[in-house]
Amino acid sequence: MTEANVGMSHQYPEPPEPPPEAEWPFEEELTKPLHVAMPFGDGPAPAEDELDFRGGIALTRRFPDPDCRLDTAYADFGEFSASIALGNGPTPVVTELASGYTKEEYRISVGTGGITVAAGETEGIRRGLIHLEEMILARRNWCLPYGATRRKPSIRTRLSRCFHGPINRPPKCRDELLDENDYYADGYLNRLAHHGINGLWMTIRFSDLIASKVLPELGSGSPRRLEKLRRNVRQCARYGIKLYPFCIEPAALSAESPVLKAHPGLKGSDAMGNRALFCTSSAIGQAYLEDATRTLFSEVPGLGGLICIPVGERFTHCYSGRLAINCPRCSSREPWEVLADTLAAMERGMHGVDPEAELIAWPYSQLVVWGAQATETAAGHMPAKVILQHNFETGGKVKQLGKWRPLWDYWLSWVGPSRNFKVCATAARRNGTRMFAKLQTSCSHEVATTQYVPVPGILYRKYKRMRALGVSGVMQGWYFGNYPGIMTRASRVLSFSPFPRTEREFLLALAAPAWGSHAPRMVEAWEHFADGYSHYPGAQVFGYYGPMHDGVVWPLYLGPRHLPLAPTWRIVHPMSGDQVGECISAHFEYREVLALCKLLRDHWRKGTAIIRQLEGSFSAECRQEINVALALGVQFDSAYNILLFYQLRDQLADAGSRQAQLALLEKLRGLVLAEIENDRVLLELCAENRTLGFHSEAEGYKYFPEKIRWRMGQLQSLLEVEFPKVASQVGRYPMPSFENYVGKGDSIQAYPCRRVSDGDQLGRTPFDPEWDGHATTVCRFWAAPRASEAAQPFPFNSTLYPVAEPKNAPPPLAWRAVWDERAVHVCLIWQAEAGPVVPGPDDDEIRITLEPDRLGVGRSIVIRKSQPELAAFWAEKPTIFFESRGAEARLTLTVPFDQLGLPPSSGRRLPMRINVSCFFTPITDPLCFTGEPLLNSWAPSRRTMPRNLFGYTDPGTYGWLQFNVNSTEEDGAQP
Repeated sequence: MTEANVGMSHQYPEPPEPPPEAEWPFEEELTKPLHVAMPFGDGPAPAEDELDFRGGIALTRRFPDPDCRLDTAYADFGEFSASIALGNGPTPVVTELASGYTKEEYRISVGTGGITVAAGETEGIRRGLIHLEEMILARRNWCLPYGATRRKPSIRTRLSRCFHGPINRPPKCRDELLDENDYYADGYLNRLAHHGINGLWMTIRFSDLIASKVLPELGSGSPRRLEKLRRNVRQCARYGIKLYPFCIEPAALSAESPVLKAHPGLKGSDAMGNRALFCTSSAIGQAYLEDATRTLFSEVPGLGGLICIPVGERFTHCYSGRLAINCPRCSSREPWEVLADTLAAMERGMHGVDPEAELIAWPYSQLVVWGAQATETAAGHMPAKVILQHNFETGGKVKQLGKWRPLWDYWLSWVGPSRNFKVCATAARRNGTRMFAKLQTSCSHEVATTQYVPVPGILYRKYKRMRALGVSGVMQGWYFGNYPGIMTRASRVLSFSPFPRTEREFLLALAAPAWGSHAPRMVEAWEHFADGYSHYPGAQVFGYYGPMHDGVVWPLYLGPRHLPLAPTWRIVHPMSGDQVGECISAHFEYREVLALCKLLRDHWRKGTAIIRQLEGSFSAECRQEINVALALGVQFDSAYNILLFYQLRDQLADAGSRQAQLALLEKLRGLVLAEIENDRVLLELCAENRTLGFHSEAEGYKYFPEKIRWRMGQLQSLLEVEFPKVASQVGRYPMPSFENYVGKGDSIQAYPCRRVSDGDQLGRTPFDPEWDGHATTVCRFWAAPRASEAAQPFPFNSTLYPVAEPKNAPPPLAWRAVWDERAVHVCLIWQAEAGPVVPGPDDDEIRITLEPDRLGVGRSIVIRKSQPELAAFWAEKPTIFFESRGAEARLTLTVPFDQLGLPPSSGRRLPMRINVSCFFTPITDPLCFTGEPLLNSWAPSRRTMPRNLFGYTDPGTYGWLQFNVNSTEEDGAQP
């Protein structure tokens, strides 16, 4: 081992495996009785204008309920009464039928003769009894002021999801309708009912669940699934909750599908991966959708409706993706017409069985696939009786540190709505279409490893704006964001009219039932939390890969490793490494993200300081909220420490004096010690709250006690092994441990990128003879999925392994590069297998990754070989020119330095890390299995797993662009 690698020499033990499902605590935690004995009666004594029922109550059921739907509500009210020692007595509490009330509307009247809860149907009574419980809790005594309270829902449909239910996706691919688990136990449903939930969604596929008379080739359905679904529907109905299957239909078909062989008229446009889109402009396509929904709602009476993503997530109908339309029927139609026909067919089948069921169309990425204008046009052409649901935040912008930053979806920290949502909501309202909002209520991709983020003030602002737009339904979360707690309870309050006049009034009323005399102080804490959380960096990739979720178990490395970050929503990847810039988007500088994280942490600390001062005997709900707030404080502190650690480590690589090196090492040591203490605190919190660290979409724990202890051991070993080794190099510039990190040393792979006077001319002419005077380097490394993994779903769950050059592989990709004062110019070169054509199907994809910042803020450009004009750059598109001569094709692209965050320069530039790679598919070769992708890369490829946004990029093996001043300078490059 060379001295230059001394910082990377130590190998740490592998982290422990997450707890198995048998040890998950959710069934026990979420199904516990909602009401337990609690201290009560500490409020003021009854006043003259109040009803005094200290002597007990007598519940009288006068509301007609032949189906006994309210048995669970009455039992709950009895359990509540017992928990506050409210026994049987002379004061009547009467439920009665009232006319002129909408669904779930209720009135609570308190007078000298007792209390009356009136409604027009059962769910109004249920909501009224729950509200009555909270009125009594807020008063903190067995009395209530005289008067009447009448409330009705403005958000009429309030959808959530089982917090720990299977997601029916890889890697586990578990279907909740095929196992024997009960995900809807009484205690859990009662808790959800108290939080205002009246709908739960769960994932299905038509072909798995129901048999089709129109397309019998799709399968015979599943009686077992249907029976469990019927059972779940009946169970949920006992608590006023309906089930909503969620699907992405109609699913595109394999080009070899027997369905298409039997019904060739069903084939729509061609899609990637040898697939055909499902043509819903065809008569048989329409007939199938109508039959499928009619069959589903006939087989399972009592469903609340159906949620469908018809655009943007996976391939369905001919306008579901960003593809060229070659369908003979759809190519002459507008996108909104095809979408409207698709949804209208589903609506006819569903409403032919149940006119009250709700068909919710959720075109998830329509804005990306169709663009703003077509998306907004479609919102105004929804079929009658179909509900439109859009993400509340998609396409929005947030102003942070004086700059506007673009946002996508999954934002709890940003209030919204986006312009796209506002315009679509307005168009839907003009069309008479109900509008729903997709939100994240309890938590989001920002941080999803605690049950919720207690920022109810942000929800107040969201709901206030939703009401102004006429929104009448909410999907409160994705696979995460659904835990019943303070945030879902806040959503229930905000879903009913009258709406609280001010945010402060709302927060005080929300706090009163649980916190009593401590409510004002708790509100102060919530306000600090909301102020802090609004500073969450508005970069989508930060939530997807950043340290907020599980930084508390990230190992730290003093010697650079260039190890990638793991997706926050998965647990099958190796632990996140030190390539921390991967969580920074091009719209942020590293220092800006660090500053925002510090603001978030500091505001959060102010809130937790208040919580720590609260004293008293608190309910389980209050103790949980304290625990969650403190755990989030640890996670936010740890995230900031990690980002600061690697910033300081980067400075250490350049430190030019012994004094500076020693000072930086001491700061780095202090951060490691702070992280050991953070882990110690978190261990205590996990002992009290066994749900901490669980991520619902990952279907497992991102952190847990054994892993926290493992990380503490890794940090201690870091102090004992790596720090002394690096400290022994103090006084050398750069330290040997950082030579490769700064682009020096004999072991690096480098390309001699020479300076030219007019790079723009070369960038515009791929076959300019001057290109031939610059070094050509070849992508000589190959990787493929291992044959034993062929049966696994690719590419979601596969791993790439280095292989020798396959016998039947296409000619490898080659490239050259030059630079001038303004930009770097890259020329890609490849050979067609036959003739003067651009080779490869649409899937053949070239990726160029430039890393202008050593902290790993990589910028990727993705180009499809058969469509070279389609290039995506993180900030904006580079300039591209393509030309083919004979069997050789060339593509040049110009990337301005300012797009990389670098200033123009006419002198020497610091080296920049780079990789160029190409995915070929399909490939047939003995060294990799038939028909699967093959990676051709300039840098060596280690074993990697695919990552959303990053694909198979492997930052640990990138080479370097050595920016030389002129074409005669000796560079010692190794092309």
